[in-house]
Amino acid sequence: MDLIIFIIALSVLVMVHEWGHFIAARKTGVRVEEFGLGLPPRIIGKKIKGTIYSLNWLPIGGFCKLYGEDGDGSGGDAFNHKKPWQKLIIVLGGVIMNLVLAIVIFSVVYTILGVPKETDRVKVLEVAQNSPAQKAGLKENDWIVKVGDREIKKTNELIDEVAKYKGKTVDLTIGESKKIVKVEVRENPPAGEGAIGVAISNSEMEKIPWYRIDKGIVAGFKEAYYWGKIIAEGVFKMVGGLFVGNVPKDVSGPIGMYEATSAINKNQGLLAVVHFFGIVSVNLAIVNVLPFPALDGGRIIFVLYEMIARKKANQKVEVIVNNIGMLILLSLILLITVGDVARLLGK
Repeated sequence: MDLIIFIIALSVLVMVHEWGHFIAARKTGVRVEEFGLGLPPRIIGKKIKGTIYSLNWLPIGGFCKLYGEDGDGSGGDAFNHKKPWQKLIIVLGGVIMNLVLAIVIFSVVYTILGVPKETDRVKVLEVAQNSPAQKAGLKENDWIVKVGDREIKKTNELIDEVAKYKGKTVDLTIGESKKIVKVEVRENPPAGEGAIGVAISNSEMEKIPWYRIDKGIVAGFKEAYYWGKIIAEGVFKMVGGLFVGNVPKDVSGPIGMYEATSAINKNQGLLAVVHFFGIVSVNLAIVNVLPFPALDGGRIIFVLYEMIARKKANQKVEVIVNNIGMLILLSLILLITVGDVARLLGK
């Protein structure tokens, strides 16, 4: 069941991206040769108004093939004969739709669960397995009101105060009962766990009536912006690290994403999985605007060149560059997948 959920969710993300290109192409008069669900080889296809709508054997993602995108088109309905601003709209169509999808997902989730409301206390959202927090008896939904003698109201206050006790034991005061638990503060915790092994927040969900969906939409926009900022910073830091010889760690491919989907569905439920794929949709949008050949960002570079130089880039060069970029991307995906498999076998 987890595998089916994963395949459907990932396919929806990619199809929405390609649908963005499809709509933008239609609006600017570019002929769409084929719009496919899944990746070739083709199972079945039907031609409607000049476009083949196909179902393909590989059940992940999809594609939108535009007439003239490889520079060999002729006539007014060819991508390569459109004005630069029209090409830019088409190329950005997929990115925009992924961002729109993320906002819709976040808005729906917050409308159902409620919108985040900031409080003056810190809540435990998750406790890591075999962490000092778990050994001390901390549980999800516990409220931490004091670290030692210091009253805590914000997450950064808790993090800063706990950091003062590295290598020692600290007293945490929990909830209205003022129960005190002693927790070891690790000097070198595992990545992503923190010094004591808890995920925390000083927000709680405030239920909203169905007719105040506007609050859910506002929260959806804020969530999309938040994750966009986090992901963009992470991606640019990773890319920058490559230039100085730092090999990125903890990068996962489809197998890692499936693992995350399965774990979230098991521990938090289907709505949390939907929220997770909202984050993935933001990630897909940001990665696609990177100025790398074969990605949308790589195509944008050629369009911007055409705008500035007032002449088209050499079509053969553009095709070669994009094909090389695609080979590199596929190789990276293969390497990441091999790493995921090796990690699974090593468990």
